[in-house]
Amino acid sequence: MRNIKLTLEYDGTDFHGFQRQRELRTVQGVLEQCFSHRLGEPIGVIGAGRTDAGVHALGQVVNFRTTRPVLAARLAGVLNAALPRDVKIQSCEEVAEDFHARRCARSRTYRYSVIVRKTPSPLLGRYALMVSDRPAVGRMSRAARRLVGRRDFAAFRASGSETETTERTLLGAECRRQGDAIWIITEAESYLYRMVRNMVSALLAVGGGEMTVEELMRAVADGDRRRLPPPAPACGLCLVRVSY
Repeated sequence: MRNIKLTLEYDGTDFHGFQRQRELRTVQGVLEQCFSHRLGEPIGVIGAGRTDAGVHALGQVVNFRTTRPVLAARLAGVLNAALPRDVKIQSCEEVAEDFHARRCARSRTYRYSVIVRKTPSPLLGRYALMVSDRPAVGRMSRAARRLVGRRDFAAFRASGSETETTERTLLGAECRRQGDAIWIITEAESYLYRMVRNMVSALLAVGGGEMTVEELMRAVADGDRRRLPPPAPACGLCLVRVSY
């Protein structure tokens, strides 16, 4: 039995997230169906990150096991031929038997894209949040740096979600501006459900003057989700890298 590691790129717009769901189109479901058909044996795919519906990926990592002897150098082409246009393999390699895409990951890096424009863009709006007024990126950056470290991120947890602990380690967070684009980049060992999108909306509220950095930090310290805005739309979020 061989263990195969793939790096994937996908447009999440028409997927109901990564994780397999009955009667819904998901990245995991499409991969397993296409790979099983192409390789002629049942294939189960393990993903490094369970991206939400509408979230994109440039560097999602998965692994699966197969008995087929196709060389890794050829396997990406064989499998890409069976995949739809909105999900494709970017790299393929055979790895050790004990490699597990999720459990072996040290961190995951997400990028959220914001575009400042007075009029909507049918193209860019598919991959970014469109705003008409430019937020203060300097204030956003100061707030983002304050969030880095090990803390209880209950304030950024999705309402109604359950988890054993809401403590997480945020390894890095920064806001960059280039022309009309603003990128909010975070790296963490793991995230709470919708944590990044809730963090983004809070940082944008700081940038827009709706709340101060100190008000944000007090809400985080209190774990009070009600004092923070709704999550940012999924379209702007992209899993860019998984580190091992």
